[in-house]
Amino acid sequence: MDGTTVHSAVQYFSDKIKENDFPSDGLVMIYDDINYGLSLGTTAKFPRNAIAFKWKDETALTTLREIEWSASRTGLINPVAIFDPVELEGTTVTRASVHNVSIVKELKLGIGDKITVYKANMIIPQIAENITSSGTAVIPDKCPVCGENTQIIESAGASFLYCVNKDCSAKHIKRFEHFCERNALNIEGISMQTLDKFIECGYIKEFEDIYHLDRYEERIVSMDGFGKKSYDNMIESINNSRTAMLANVIYGLGIDGIGLAGARLICRYFEDDVYKVINATKDELLLIDGIGEVLADSYVKYFSDEKNRKEFELLLFLVRNRNIALYRETIYENIWQSEYMGDGRTVDLHIQRLRKKLHWEDRIHTVYKVGYRFT
Repeated sequence: MDGTTVHSAVQYFSDKIKENDFPSDGLVMIYDDINYGLSLGTTAKFPRNAIAFKWKDETALTTLREIEWSASRTGLINPVAIFDPVELEGTTVTRASVHNVSIVKELKLGIGDKITVYKANMIIPQIAENITSSGTAVIPDKCPVCGENTQIIESAGASFLYCVNKDCSAKHIKRFEHFCERNALNIEGISMQTLDKFIECGYIKEFEDIYHLDRYEERIVSMDGFGKKSYDNMIESINNSRTAMLANVIYGLGIDGIGLAGARLICRYFEDDVYKVINATKDELLLIDGIGEVLADSYVKYFSDEKNRKEFELLLFLVRNRNIALYRETIYENIWQSEYMGDGRTVDLHIQRLRKKLHWEDRIHTVYKVGYRFT
C-alpha cells in the first residue's frame, strides 16, 4: 500500500471492502504520532487527532411493485415498500420500511415507479430516491386487518396512519405476541399463528389467560400442528415465566414507547417496588435519566386506566402465588397497599367480580377461615 498520502490510504481501504470477509461501513484516520495527536486536544465532543467518515452507500435500481400496510399492536399501520429483488451488501433485498405517511408523500411513491435502494449502516434497507415520482400511492382509509376506518395523526412533525378500532384483531394478536417475546416474559411455543387460534377459540382474552391454558389441554393437543410434546414444552415455558423480572413484565404490557431499556430504568429507579412503579407520576418519571415527556405521558396514561392497573396487579399477584392459600389480609395489603382493618368485604367483592369477569369460578377457591387459593 502506498501510504504516503491520505488519499491513497483511503483508496486502498475502499478497494478492499469487497474482498474483506467482514463488513465495513466507514474509516477512522488518526495520527501515528500519539503524543502529537494528544497535544491537539479535543472539541466539545470529539478529539482533534482523528477523522471519521462513512463509505458511500451501495445503491441499486429497482421497480416498486407494492406498498404493504402492516398493522402493529399499537394501532399504527406501517407502510412497507415491496420491490423487485436486488443485491445489496452481499444479500438479496425485496422490502424496505417507508416508516410513515409523510415519507410516502415526500418520496411521491407509486406502483411501478423506478426507485433506488440502499442499506443504512449496511443493515437496514431504505429507499434512497424515487426517479419516477408518480405520486400515485393511495393511503388506505380502511385497516388491512379489521376493515374498520383509519385515521392520519400528526406527531413530531410527521403523519402516521392508525387503525381507530380498539378491538382490531391485529392489536390483540400482536399485543399478546409482544407479551410472550424473549425480552418480555420469554414464553416459547406461542407463535402469532398459535395466538390467532387460541384467541379465535376463546382461550385467551387477557394476559392472565395465558397462565391457564392447561384447562384446554385436550383441545390444544388435538389442534393441527400441536401434539403432547409441543403442549408440554409450551406449558413448561409458561411456568418458567412466572419468575420473570418486574421490568420484563412492564415491557410485556406493550405500553406505547416503553421498551425493555425504559422499563428497566423505571423499575430500577423505584427499586422494583410494584406499588411505586404503577403509581409513578409524570414529575417522578421525568427525574429518571432517559425518560422524557412523551414516554412519561404514555406511561402515566396507561396506568391511569383502572382496567389496566387491576389487570396488571392481579396478573402479577396471581402468577406469583399460584396454589398458595392467601389470607384476605395478604390479598388486601398487596393489592390495595394499605393496612387491613378486618373488613374482608372489599376483598370478597373484588374476588367475586374477578371470578365472574374471567370465568374463574373453578380457579379461585374459597379457603375456610383463611381467604382464597388460586389454582
